[in-house]
Amino acid sequence: MRSVSGIRLFGFRLGILVLAVYWCAIFTGTHLPTLPSGMSQVSDKSMHFTAFFILATLLCYCTSSQRVWGRAGWIILTCLGYAVIDEMTQAFVRGRTPDVRDFAADAFGSILAVALYFSVRALWQKYRDVLHRKRSAVTR
Repeated sequence: MRSVSGIRLFGFRLGILVLAVYWCAIFTGTHLPTLPSGMSQVSDKSMHFTAFFILATLLCYCTSSQRVWGRAGWIILTCLGYAVIDEMTQAFVRGRTPDVRDFAADAFGSILAVALYFSVRALWQKYRDVLHRKRSAVTR
C-alpha cells in the first residue's frame, strides 16, 4: 500500500493539495466579518490554536529534509510569519481586530504541533528499527 504522501491528484501530491485547500480555508475563516450563527460558541483562542496546530502538522507532513532542526525551525517560522500577516490583515475586515492573544494561540498551536510531530516520528522510527532488528535476528 502506498503512503498518502505518494498519492497524486491532478499531478500534485495529495498532501500538498490538502495543505493548500486547508490554508485557504483558515485564511477565509479568520477574515470573515463575524462568525456564522450556526457555529457553536467555541473560544476564539481555541479555534486559532487548533487551526495553526493543523496547519503546522500538515506542513510537517508535506515537507522533507534530513535536517530535523532546520525543517522544524522553517515550519515554525512559516507559521509565525503567517500568523503575523493574518492578524495584521484582520484590521481591514469589519468586525475583526488584530489581537496579540490570537497570535499567541497561533504560535502555541504551531510549536506544539511541530514538537509532537517530530517526537512521535522519532519514537516511531525507534520502534521500526527495533522491530527490524528482531526480524533480522529471527531470519538468521
